Amino acid sequence: FTNLLINLILYFMQNTNALSKMNDNPQLIPATVITTNTTVVGAVHDLSDCADAVVSFALTASAFTGAGSVKLLIAYSDDGSTFTTTANDDLYLKNPATGAEIDSTDKATAAALSAVGVSKLGFIRNEFKYVRASIVSTGITGSVTASVIIQYEKRNQR
Repeated sequence: FTNLLINLILYFMQNTNALSKMNDNPQLIPATVITTNTTVVGAVHDLSDCADAVVSFALTASAFTGAGSVKLLIAYSDDGSTFTTTANDDLYLKNPATGAEIDSTDKATAAALSAVGVSKLGFIRNEFKYVRASIVSTGITGSVTASVIIQYEKRNQR
């Protein structure tokens, strides 16, 4: 059901910017039930075929009971094993209604979810080859079912 929900959301949100494009292997964290304050670490993703300057991570909460919130933590790596948390200045957050960039001292927290929904956080890509996303939950009193996908335009291959 979660994959169907994600695909429907992406279908209706398609446009020409990197925050809605899809690559071949998008799922970094499959639907996961979270019942405590924890960090769920996602799969490592190789950006070798990424043509976009901004890579988007979509956090989906398909079920949410009780209080608390979930947010994305994005990290990058040169070797795929040693990761560094992305600085706030290298994150991109836009207003879904206006498309304008949101300037915040903590963009990950500004993009956090405390109910069923989808939140997108962009990563301004430098020369790093690998990325991964984590879901950080805080104040959870019930349960949250959350997942993360990555979106970007692939380079043309010959």
